[in-house]
Amino acid sequence: MISIRDGALVARDRRTLAELTLIIAEASLGARVGVVGAASEGALLVEAFALGEEADSPVAMVLRDVRADVEVGCADLESMFGVTPGEHLVIVELLKGRSSREIADASAKSILTIRTHVKRAYGKIGVKTRGQLFAKLLPYLSIRSPR
Repeated sequence: MISIRDGALVARDRRTLAELTLIIAEASLGARVGVVGAASEGALLVEAFALGEEADSPVAMVLRDVRADVEVGCADLESMFGVTPGEHLVIVELLKGRSSREIADASAKSILTIRTHVKRAYGKIGVKTRGQLFAKLLPYLSIRSPR
């Protein structure tokens, strides 16, 4: 997915590069968090933040491997944002780096049902992208990878 070659991060494909570039670009506006890739392929949780006040300040990043067995603990989204239990479960799976298709396959629900849960939960939480979701929910998350 992402490797280091000659001291630089190198993305394996254009989508990964685009996701990583967006997180880095948004970091100049404040700390940004997002998942690059899918958990089944070895996703990365990326935390990025600018090291200065200027628009061209260097960006620091923390990269964490998100394996399929990562444990994500999340505060009670149902009482905080009014999401349903089904929406809550889908949001937690998204935070683990899983795609809507992977969630649908694992839960034996249709992709349309999962997408509906995502759309409604995003609206209730007040976000439009997975990066915004991470940024908004980061204070309420605990992420552990069993070793």
